[in-house]
Amino acid sequence: MPARELSFSSTRVPPGRKALRIAGVAAAVVATFLGIWLAVVAVLWGYTFLRLGPEEVPALSEEVTALGPSDTRAPQDATTVLVTMTGPVDPTVPRESPLEGPVALVQVGGPREEPAVLLLPAELPVTIEGLGELTLAEVQLEGGLDLVTRAVAEYSAVRIDHVASLSVDALPELADVLAPLEVCGSTGCRQVDGADVRAQLDAAEDPDLVRITAEVLQAVARRVDGRFAATSPLQARRVVDVIGAEIATDVSLRGTSLLAMADVFAPPVRIDRDTLPLIVNPESGAILPLEEPAMVRFQALQDGTPLLGPGGITVEDVEQGFKDEVRLAVLNGAGIDGLAGEVEVRLQAEGFQVLGTGNAPSFDRERTVVNYVAGEDDAVDYVAALVAEALDGAALEPLDTALEFEGEPVDLLITIGTDQDRSG
Repeated sequence: MPARELSFSSTRVPPGRKALRIAGVAAAVVATFLGIWLAVVAVLWGYTFLRLGPEEVPALSEEVTALGPSDTRAPQDATTVLVTMTGPVDPTVPRESPLEGPVALVQVGGPREEPAVLLLPAELPVTIEGLGELTLAEVQLEGGLDLVTRAVAEYSAVRIDHVASLSVDALPELADVLAPLEVCGSTGCRQVDGADVRAQLDAAEDPDLVRITAEVLQAVARRVDGRFAATSPLQARRVVDVIGAEIATDVSLRGTSLLAMADVFAPPVRIDRDTLPLIVNPESGAILPLEEPAMVRFQALQDGTPLLGPGGITVEDVEQGFKDEVRLAVLNGAGIDGLAGEVEVRLQAEGFQVLGTGNAPSFDRERTVVNYVAGEDDAVDYVAALVAEALDGAALEPLDTALEFEGEPVDLLITIGTDQDRSG
């Protein structure tokens, strides 16, 4: 049997068709990956929509104006957000988490070139219809974010557009998810994790909370940009889980509004920040109302002007005003020559208004006593406590009868004891 001959076709595939075939395969691969990518992103967005349920905040509804002031206002193009920081969230405990810091009114946009943050101390007393006078901390425990929003709106007459509540675990957990997170501030940039952020928050005073929170949020916003969900879907899901568990906002701040707010803080910006001034009686711990300084700052938020511009009133201004209006007299109860005059000079150096000095009926006093008529004037109560502090813890003794010095009425009568003698 003759051997079978093998023959090969000499026909060649045109180069153009070969290129088209390769391009088709490549397009199919790209389309497959693109389909998978779009599916992952779609699933992530759907998960985000379901996971980030908003907080019910009826206080922001237009129908609730009857429950609060109808004249709340802010610049038309500005956005004002009320922000609270609360204790750890425990979904198994059916009660509100306590405040862990001041309540912040954050305003951006409109006439503002830089964001403004006004801190309202948790000890600030406000009046709630049906509940009487409560501190903001007590309001939070009584009614949560909705009641706090209503109380602040009524107290400040500032229009509030959105609300957000962060637990103390929110920033540390976001830092852990995105670690190492590069946080930049006035001292440069540094890489942090959750433990670093938690330690900073624990050690921070109220004014520093704004700076630390802003720096961490800026770092998070720079990482979680429009490409983040596509390039890091698993990490994005973990971010969503943290936000869903540790951060609550009103319904209008979810989704694109929250991203738009993040974009405002993504680049490093200077923040115009201030704290609502409160004077605390060092003797009783009572909060003394400072209506004028508060109104100056609320007016700034209503108009979109700097929080503390020229002529702004500070706590020191109010304190000195109290000292100026309270009349003091100093009596020598120790029998040491010139001691009353020495104390007069010390008190005048502290800004107190001393009308004069004299001798007490007896010279057997050891501990200095500050007498005053309590309960009639907050300024008198406050200055009496300040005088006692200035005199190294002198005794405070309120009286029921009016005080006089050389026939003239005075608010405080200070009887000096041997404890003020510094000659030895």
